[in-house]
Amino acid sequence: MKKIRLLVLMASALSYAKAQNYVGAADSCFKLKDYVCAATNYDLFLDKVEGESNNIAYRSAVAWSLAGNKDKAFLAIKRYMKNNTLNGETTFSDELLSEKSFDVLRDDERWAAIITPLQKAEAKEKEPFIRNQKNFETALDVRPQLNNIKLTGDIYPALKKSLVYKSPKAYLTNNGIALFIRIVNKGVPFYVHIPDNYDPAIANPAIVVLHGAVNFNKLYGSPSQLHDVYRMTSDHIPGYSKNYITIYPMGIKTLNWMNTETGFDMVNKIVIYLKAFLNIDDNRIELFGHSNGATGVFTYLIKSPSLFAGFYGMNTQPKVFIGGTFLQNGVTRHFYNFATDKDYYYPPQAVKTIDSLANSLGVNWHTELNKGYPHWFPSMKESLQSMAKIFKDMATRVRNPYPKEIYFQTDNIKYGASDWITITALDTVSTKASWQIEPNFKITEWVDNKDFNKTVHREEMAFDYPHRSGAIKAKRNGNNIYIETSDVASFAIKLNREIVDYTQKVNIYLNDKKIYSKKIGPDKAFTLADFKAKLDRKVIWENELTFFVRQ
Repeated sequence: MKKIRLLVLMASALSYAKAQNYVGAADSCFKLKDYVCAATNYDLFLDKVEGESNNIAYRSAVAWSLAGNKDKAFLAIKRYMKNNTLNGETTFSDELLSEKSFDVLRDDERWAAIITPLQKAEAKEKEPFIRNQKNFETALDVRPQLNNIKLTGDIYPALKKSLVYKSPKAYLTNNGIALFIRIVNKGVPFYVHIPDNYDPAIANPAIVVLHGAVNFNKLYGSPSQLHDVYRMTSDHIPGYSKNYITIYPMGIKTLNWMNTETGFDMVNKIVIYLKAFLNIDDNRIELFGHSNGATGVFTYLIKSPSLFAGFYGMNTQPKVFIGGTFLQNGVTRHFYNFATDKDYYYPPQAVKTIDSLANSLGVNWHTELNKGYPHWFPSMKESLQSMAKIFKDMATRVRNPYPKEIYFQTDNIKYGASDWITITALDTVSTKASWQIEPNFKITEWVDNKDFNKTVHREEMAFDYPHRSGAIKAKRNGNNIYIETSDVASFAIKLNREIVDYTQKVNIYLNDKKIYSKKIGPDKAFTLADFKAKLDRKVIWENELTFFVRQ
């Protein structure tokens, strides 16, 4: 897709040593706030080792700016812009505008002379993609069809078969389309590839692919380059995903699925957005990722599993970075942990420990440990057959949106839902139940990222629990629903005719007491509103009952 924005290993040992000397010296000076020293060494790297590095040119500009040398800062920014162009980067004004170190440059006329034409060029480049997206939306949007649904009679079967999709072919280039979704008032790009055999009359399985290195990605890059975004994860993906609608969100340091809430929310929004235009099989949406992307996949398993059928993480660090790691939440789904024993990101002993722990908690956890390979194994040709096992498993994976039993624990009610149960408020001053646990283990030996045949000693707990949480255990048997709570103030239960018989009373038992026993019927206004919000034709909720734990 582009040259990676990291320090690339040099072809020769001498060049690599020079790179380490200059950049290492620069970084050391920067930490000591000796910005002239830092900028000088960054420039030496650019002049003597790798002149086209946009990452080092950017760091040079930051250092000269902090040093108060405007002339050299502007020269470094121009070099950074030139290198971005050489590396296929054409959209980077946001990075310059958000950099606090450049505040001292903003009142200089040279700043406007750089930013204004850059923003105009970016807008001009994006314009045809935005126009194509508007045409795509106007022509294919199925939501206006819902205006014909009247709240008379039984609307459930009408919603099941109401949507008629059209072919997106006129808006695709090489079977793909670059799109934007609004997140925090910005258009965030993503890419969608449509199968050759896509038939808009048939619901099609989908894969969401989450790339890694999110903490090193500062820019989204040009939308014209998004067709190659799969290379950020593995060149093998197109060969295996031919029958899937393949969705590639884009993550950067400040907006991603691993350590920012807004970035985490983005993926679900993209999936629901696409359901308005593409005939996606709601029960066959799979999550797939590598490295930071795999950690993102794991995080959806723990925090927001309802949309997805299978969770596939390659070289995963199975840990939630935006809350507690409540491993038991995965009991209603399936996690495929594709790992390697030379991986600095997560060591082989920890891979074995979490496999044992997850299965002991009832999680359907499968580990595939590939021996002799490093962290970037999915990008290697040797991984072709190993990755085939993932897609073989994926072909059988279907979501069960109506599990008989659910365990769900959360420290943030924004992420309180798992299929038909939702924690709507926490009570974190009460005494928690003995069954509400926070499993953990210590990792002490890690693969050395400089020599993968060695280990380094570093003690780190596998999971974090930064906040007090609440948990719920829910079971259903016919029209009887049994709830146990711990540190939960209120919860909601979603119901439909797939779960209950409307000719009989619905009975709710809370902590061994019957608290509700009534005959109910579908709430048509709720049904239609919820369907419009989610466009899930396989799960059409007809009621939502809310209960408070302390009556």
